Amino acid sequence: MRAIFIADAHLRHPQDSNYRKLLDFLDQQKNLDGLFLLGDIFEFWIGYKHLVFSAYIPLLEKLRRLTETGTKLYFVEGNHDFHLGPYFTDTLGCTVIPDQQLVEFDDKKLLLCHGDLLNPSKNYQRLRTFLRSGLIRFLAKIIHPDPVWALAIRLSDLSRKKNPHSRNSDPTPLLRTFAESGTTTTADTIVCGHFHQPIDIVYNNKQVLVVGDWITQFSYLEMINGQLELKTF
Repeated sequence: MRAIFIADAHLRHPQDSNYRKLLDFLDQQKNLDGLFLLGDIFEFWIGYKHLVFSAYIPLLEKLRRLTETGTKLYFVEGNHDFHLGPYFTDTLGCTVIPDQQLVEFDDKKLLLCHGDLLNPSKNYQRLRTFLRSGLIRFLAKIIHPDPVWALAIRLSDLSRKKNPHSRNSDPTPLLRTFAESGTTTTADTIVCGHFHQPIDIVYNNKQVLVVGDWITQFSYLEMINGQLELKTF
């Protein structure tokens, strides 16, 4: 069996170079049994019942074509894309993972997560809980997506200006603590995104893989017959 894992593309507009490159990459995927999207694929996504953000239609169409040819789609929600909504679950038949989940694929027990749950900041975790609350889901039903999109993009830009070096910090202490925690005992391998750095290490007899990003590195993880390897496109 063959599977691909991608994270942290932070897609905005179809004319952006990383967006076009991802579409080209997906066009080349043949005989793909599984596609695992490990969060922050979109710069912002919240699911509406009858609408999708127009900027993401080209990617959604690629995903639909892959699922129609038999590719099983998994999406681990990130800190920029959550409440994925019925387009993913109903139209694409996607397995949506809100936090983290053990998935058995090709006789491998994979613990999948985005990675933001490893953030030790209590303020961040409170914000994360609020953004996933029923209140936010309700507001998404009554507010038109255009102003929601504009506000989300503005907040993302402000966050990057305030924390320009946040993606360069070393995540290995957090990964080690996570690998040694009781929540990972039944997993063979831990796979996550969020940290924007491709990492392949072993802790507590578990392979720990961080996919990297699809912004400057264009890194991804490929699994063939149970063997996992980080690659670039």
